[in-house]
Amino acid sequence: MTEQQTAPSIARTFYGLAIAILIGFVAYIGRGVLIPLVIAGFLCFLIYTLKDNVRRTPYVGRFIPNWLGFLIAFGLIGAGAVLFVEIVRANVEALLDAWPAYETRLRAIAGDALDWVRNSSIIPADLLGGVEQIQQSAIDLIRPLLSRAASSLTGLTSNFVTFITIFLYLVFMLIERGRIFHKINLLGADDRERSVINETIGDIGVLVRQYITVKTISNLVTAAISFAIMKIIGIQFAGFWALLIFTLNYIPIFGAASAITLPVLLALVQPDGGGVQMALTALVFLIGAEQIMSNGIEPRLVGRTLNLSPLVVLFSLSVWGSLWGFAGLLLSVPITVTVMLVLTQFESTRPIAIMLSDDGKIADLKHPPGELVEDGLPTSNVS
Repeated sequence: MTEQQTAPSIARTFYGLAIAILIGFVAYIGRGVLIPLVIAGFLCFLIYTLKDNVRRTPYVGRFIPNWLGFLIAFGLIGAGAVLFVEIVRANVEALLDAWPAYETRLRAIAGDALDWVRNSSIIPADLLGGVEQIQQSAIDLIRPLLSRAASSLTGLTSNFVTFITIFLYLVFMLIERGRIFHKINLLGADDRERSVINETIGDIGVLVRQYITVKTISNLVTAAISFAIMKIIGIQFAGFWALLIFTLNYIPIFGAASAITLPVLLALVQPDGGGVQMALTALVFLIGAEQIMSNGIEPRLVGRTLNLSPLVVLFSLSVWGSLWGFAGLLLSVPITVTVMLVLTQFESTRPIAIMLSDDGKIADLKHPPGELVEDGLPTSNVS
């Protein structure tokens, strides 16, 4: 590469980094406005998918008009949101009320463990006092932390302003969807660019809808199976833990492990019938259900169409989690997939898309720069 070719390449890299930093800064500063907007956007994808599925229902689907399909889909999403809020409120209050009994059980188990350590002489006698003090301090911290987490969770589900904002964004997105896409299409300088924009938006829509739909169905099935397992075993607050499993499974890598860990730990210190046997039984069956869905059934439904490197997934979790907190963790994968699809359609950014992908294989350019457009159709520029 000559010096004349290197200079523009360095300049493009510098401008790209500057734009990425600027986007991150805007995303962090404007998170209060952007998070409801992005959530509404993905809910819009889900509602359109539900509407299409409702209208494809055997026998009756063909008689359902478009507007009624939207109302049914909107009603299903609204009912799900109300159910989510009610389960959180009821179970958080009940868990706080029941915590003293759990704490008593936890202190008894900790005392038994300390007695075993003392009798086995694993730790020198002069260190046992410090270990016991640390143990008691750690147990004393659980109640304040639990209360703070419960307050945050209850506040999140009771944030009326946020729900109204998301609702208004969603309604206007559904109303203006066609006009928004038309205006985006007009950003193209010619028919070739407009065709690329249309096809790229279509690809993004198909992939994001597929991801959200399959992930939602998979999470629902996993949560239902986990709820049945916990009810049979006898774990308290099974509905709340099933809801937690459903929600956290949207977060790749860490979500499933975090969702399973909490009910297993609570089963260990559960006052009525809890203990090591219940915790191990819950651990084995919950992990089994999770692995069957995540590694057996879900890949067959969604395939490898996301094509994201695991390292990129982990990095996107860190970035969006730092910028937007829990909402960023939930939205990190759909946002990253969208960014990668857009980058594949520009010659200068295709190397970045290749690095983001899992196997280096990315979508072809819809219309290479050498093509001409005649009568709205792309044709090869061959003399």
